[in-house]
Amino acid sequence: MGMAGERFRFPGGTEISAVCTSEERRGRGLAARLIRVLSAKIWERGDPPFLHVVAANRGAIRLYEALGFAMRADTTVVGLRHRGNTSSLPR
Repeated sequence: MGMAGERFRFPGGTEISAVCTSEERRGRGLAARLIRVLSAKIWERGDPPFLHVVAANRGAIRLYEALGFAMRADTTVVGLRHRGNTSSLPR
């Protein structure tokens, strides 16, 4: 159906992360309800909630703005993946 959680927590904020709704459940307000619940819990702890979104995800941006979030910063994210044998990496 849907999910959302917290990832980064530090003095001055807690990130709402991994907001996802299955394709067949979209448009029913599930993501908005999840974000409202998480936001309320984060505010109760005294932290402001924040989140991130890919600029091309206009639907998510519209939802977040409708819920009171505003763009604070524009950043670049680079995803890296290790190529090759990972057996020598610490576990």
